Amino acid sequence: MKKILVFGNPYLEQDNLAVKIGKKLNLEGVEVEHCSKPDDLLNYELENTVILDVAKGIDKVDVFDDIDSLEFSVIFSLHDFDLSYFLKLLKETGKVKTVNIIGIPQGYDEEKALNEVKELVKGFG
Repeated sequence: MKKILVFGNPYLEQDNLAVKIGKKLNLEGVEVEHCSKPDDLLNYELENTVILDVAKGIDKVDVFDDIDSLEFSVIFSLHDFDLSYFLKLLKETGKVKTVNIIGIPQGYDEEKALNEVKELVKGFG
């Protein structure tokens, strides 16, 4: 069974689209888990998992598999400790080599995102 880990804050408009999509993903053979913090990643085998999250600076739903290409914001407090930073730490410590991340643009149309995410997930076999 394919596992999808969904990240995002359901209470913030700019960060809740992946959460909304995750709740609507009803695909056979796919288990959706909602994660509330980056260290939830430690509970899963990431090599066989897809991460779903909102991404800044992209204009369409897309797949990212190169952890080094992920950008993260400056960290001033633990509140700023984001998913991309945690993934880079996991890579540096040898806990993960690659990961598949489906990024949804901030402010993207929800139905369009849902359809595009479904197609990408089906492609992961």
